[in-house]
Amino acid sequence: MFLIDDLLLAPVNGFKFILGQIQKMADQELNDDSVIKDQLLELQMRYELEEISDEEFKTREAELFARLRAIKMRQLDLLHQATATGHTADSSSFVIEVGGDEGDFADSRDR
Repeated sequence: MFLIDDLLLAPVNGFKFILGQIQKMADQELNDDSVIKDQLLELQMRYELEEISDEEFKTREAELFARLRAIKMRQLDLLHQATATGHTADSSSFVIEVGGDEGDFADSRDR
């Protein structure tokens, strides 16, 4: 019975896994400030080499710093949410043990 269930649900589980990986990568990219820092360095170099005007430099620099502040605020919000709910990597994981008769499942936190 479980084998048939696994076979029937394999495409759905695979699709869910792929979507989860895409979401994880998008979250990492959204919260990655190294790209913006690299862009700031490049902007500074272009300004010092006089490839861009003062006005363009100030405008672009303000945009990049605004994006950097938004990332920092998101990171702080995520940190506050995790600490407020008490979720850490250790507390959000649990082990399910199977024992006894068929269908007798126990969560390790119940002990």
